[in-house]
Amino acid sequence: MIEAESDHLNKIQWLEKVEAWRVSLRKAGSLTGMVLHNGYEAKFIRKVVNVITKKLNYKVLYIEDKLVGINNDVAKIESWLQDPSPDAVILFIHGMGGIGKTTISKCIYNSNYREYDDSCFLGDIHETSNQHNGLLRLQTHLLSKILRSNKEEVIWNLDEGTVKVSNALCNKKVLLILDDVTTTQQLRALLGPQQFYPGSKVIITTRHKWLLNFFKVHPKVHTVEELDPSDSNKLFSLYAFQRDHPMEPYIVQSKLVVHHCRGLPLALKVLGSFLNGKTIDVWEDAMRKLEAFPDPNIQKVLQLSYDTLEDTNDKDLFLHIACFFVGDDKEFIVKILAQCDLYPIVGIHNLMDRCLIYIENGKVMMHQLIKEMGQDVVRQESPKDPGKRSRLWHHQDSFNVLKENGGTKKVEGLTLDMQMIKGINSTCMLNMDNGRKRSYEDFSGRSTHKNKEHFKVGAIEKMKNLMLLQLDYATFSGSYKKLPKKLRLLRWHGFPLKFIPCDVPLQKLVVLDLRYSKLKEVWDGFMVVGSLKILNLSYSVELVKTPDFRGFPCLESLLLEGCVSLTHICESIRCLERLVLLDISFCKSLKDVPFLPRSLVSLKMNGCSNLGSFGQVQCLDSCSLSSLLVDIDVSECNLFNNSFPEDWSNLFSLKFLNISRNHITSLPGCVKSLPSLEVLEASNCSHLQSVLDVPKSVTELGTYENMSLEIVQPPPNPLNYLNGNKCEKLCVVEGCFKLVPIQKVDRKVKRYLGLKWISDNVMGSRVDEQNAYTEDDSIKVSYEFGIFSTYVLGKTLPCFRYKETGSTISFRVPSHPNGSSISGLNVCFISTSTYGDPQIWDAEVNNKTKVLVWKYTPTIHVTRKQKGVFSYVWLSLWRIGNLLDDGDEIVVSVTLCYSDIVEGCCVNLVYDDDDDKVGEHNKEEIDEEKKDTHCMFNQISWTDRLQVEISDYVHRGKTYCFKIGSSTDVPNIDGNSGKTGSADKLVSGMFLFQFPCINLDMCIDDCLPSFVMLMQCSKCDLKISNINY
Repeated sequence: MIEAESDHLNKIQWLEKVEAWRVSLRKAGSLTGMVLHNGYEAKFIRKVVNVITKKLNYKVLYIEDKLVGINNDVAKIESWLQDPSPDAVILFIHGMGGIGKTTISKCIYNSNYREYDDSCFLGDIHETSNQHNGLLRLQTHLLSKILRSNKEEVIWNLDEGTVKVSNALCNKKVLLILDDVTTTQQLRALLGPQQFYPGSKVIITTRHKWLLNFFKVHPKVHTVEELDPSDSNKLFSLYAFQRDHPMEPYIVQSKLVVHHCRGLPLALKVLGSFLNGKTIDVWEDAMRKLEAFPDPNIQKVLQLSYDTLEDTNDKDLFLHIACFFVGDDKEFIVKILAQCDLYPIVGIHNLMDRCLIYIENGKVMMHQLIKEMGQDVVRQESPKDPGKRSRLWHHQDSFNVLKENGGTKKVEGLTLDMQMIKGINSTCMLNMDNGRKRSYEDFSGRSTHKNKEHFKVGAIEKMKNLMLLQLDYATFSGSYKKLPKKLRLLRWHGFPLKFIPCDVPLQKLVVLDLRYSKLKEVWDGFMVVGSLKILNLSYSVELVKTPDFRGFPCLESLLLEGCVSLTHICESIRCLERLVLLDISFCKSLKDVPFLPRSLVSLKMNGCSNLGSFGQVQCLDSCSLSSLLVDIDVSECNLFNNSFPEDWSNLFSLKFLNISRNHITSLPGCVKSLPSLEVLEASNCSHLQSVLDVPKSVTELGTYENMSLEIVQPPPNPLNYLNGNKCEKLCVVEGCFKLVPIQKVDRKVKRYLGLKWISDNVMGSRVDEQNAYTEDDSIKVSYEFGIFSTYVLGKTLPCFRYKETGSTISFRVPSHPNGSSISGLNVCFISTSTYGDPQIWDAEVNNKTKVLVWKYTPTIHVTRKQKGVFSYVWLSLWRIGNLLDDGDEIVVSVTLCYSDIVEGCCVNLVYDDDDDKVGEHNKEEIDEEKKDTHCMFNQISWTDRLQVEISDYVHRGKTYCFKIGSSTDVPNIDGNSGKTGSADKLVSGMFLFQFPCINLDMCIDDCLPSFVMLMQCSKCDLKISNINY
């Protein structure tokens, strides 16, 4: 019977196969192929071969096999290729020359061209389009690739070619890569009106970000960054040594070359190939040569960005920045160069679009090799005679030109720092280490030696077009009226005279920088400098008084920092209607400040220690301060609470206030009245006890190293940043964190934590023994992020339901017989340590069933004064809420830093009905305990909602780290010392959320809590601040 059924089944399967074959044969018979008819067989065969060749067209592009550091770029672009949305058709790969844009686009092409009906990679578009009929040839090549035609399309003009290209792109799903695009004309000729077949993708590599404006909808932009040091070293080694790390004798030289290249792949390849097989002496000489002359192969590629600048304005602007202004504030550069007949605002924008410069923290920055390229452009103006160049940035060249009187009218800018001239400062450098006591000048930046070199003013007289002049620590003889009359910037650190001669031609001067000068007065008599915007006399330690400011009607910035002999500021300062910045920091002899101009935006008075010696400071009165002020710094001014006025509500623009290092005991009333304050610094105030009533607009609060501070009351709105580092008595940050002695803790919390069991059954008298070694109770309970926790001295775990040796424990949530829901989870571990430093660690609860993971790094960490072995138990209670259900698989683990080992851990589930087990006498005892609480802080209770519970952080499939700081010490657990331990320290109170690298942006959604946080990826340094959820 069984055999018959088996035969029947086999027969059915066989019939099904036969039927499938019949269907396939019918389909094959219906295929229409190529029919010979009555033609010649030879021609027919040739035709068949051509058709098959087209279908098997081999399109892979050659790429060198030494690829380093491009995986992340390729992965991001591959992800974009999978995006089917109509807005994801065009991608810009943007970056400076030699950064690897072409290599990345070739990798993308090779791995994806088979997914499209047709594909085309057009390389070197800029170079080809500049040739005769270059764009026509590019159009022809593009059409032949897309149409798969052996014959080139005949195109008579660009307009005809644009139409044909557009028609071809509309009818096929294509992958098109346009490499090194520099003009909109190229885009118009090769893309037409931007109409593409569904599923098509276009990738454009360019240095020119402004080309985005060509498109109706801005394409997505992928910017290629420089290689990090590790990848740079690997790439260089592959070319220099044919392996991924340097050979032993060349390690030092390799580091120098890699540093010189600053992560630019082109430079690493070129120099690596050149130095391959060379001896060490050749390497060393090559590096010396590179300092003077850039490698021509690198220079050619980088200079293309400069050559394609559209006008001389942008070129001159670039050369000025490359020679003189890299690292300076953008606003500073704009003020100077706008008076040099340039247009710096639009020019800087154009330079950024071409990756020639970038802005970082408000400063204009430039890649080192780009900077060297610009300087080499100037050097080529006169390779042998520096005096005939437009700019002299090299100190030795400037020294030689001035010494030999070799300047010409071609020179527009000159910089000389006598401290940088070889042979002059060698004695000074040696004297810094001879054991003598160092003076203030050693650290102030002033020259510490007598300069024996003297120049004649006549050496500058020839430079009629000189506009930018730096003469740091230089000494000149002769009449200063011979200085060029076109000067816009005069920087002369260490100016040797007691006052500026009145015959100096400063009529067009915009910036006068005389830091570290020997001035006692600015000049003898009254002087008018109508164009002056910035006057910097900082660290002129002999300066006694300021000039009459009526001669500076356009002055915007007055910098007098460190003028320690200054006793008087001229009353005429009030006449400066354009003054926005006043810096009188560390003017320690200054006893008063006159009424200030109403235009002032930033006031820096920190370190003026004499200001607070006579009660209320007049210049801080609300009537004296400008309502436009954004920034005030009065730190370290010897101020008391009564030094401040009662009200600052008229300062509605003030956003930054620093009152640190003063004698205040609480926040002055005027601070509480500020309506728009965002950043408040009140640190290093040794008498400050509380920070209460912080303005609700504050988002960053600095309260570190306040030794008397006990309580911080943040504003009702969320903070980005709170720093409580080294506040030894700080126990409460309201709404965020609470640390209280165990006596002030709710009995219910104690019982849930397991403290009652430990004290009764294990610790016994040891609780009192432990407390005897500290001024306060050594056992404290903290509460943050819905987690109660504490440390106790001991070696025994409580009798919780789940217990394991080691650092990990797994279990399934059982069903509760009474059907009660789970309200919390106990997590406990024991460890033995030999370290005196805080033991930092993470606890993780992983609900594998619901794909939820929580990581917690406590603010409180156990520490010990003396070295030696000690054991401690950490107890915690996590308010999980409804996130654990019957049958859920839970894994709890603890990870310790250093070499400490978790000896055991245990877990317990807390149910809602556990509270029913507490008798009436216990409830009365709890009520009585609450009545007897006389602490200034509320006791910790089960109903506290200092922060949202863990359940408020739910987001499926993600990991969350909760952290309020790196390390906070509880009193020392030390059974060997009869002395008291340190008080509780909140080392860092910065709110910090950490997320894993994978899908970081997926974590940013409405499921996160209502905090404005600083978020930092746990595997990289990506930080996102000021994000409100």
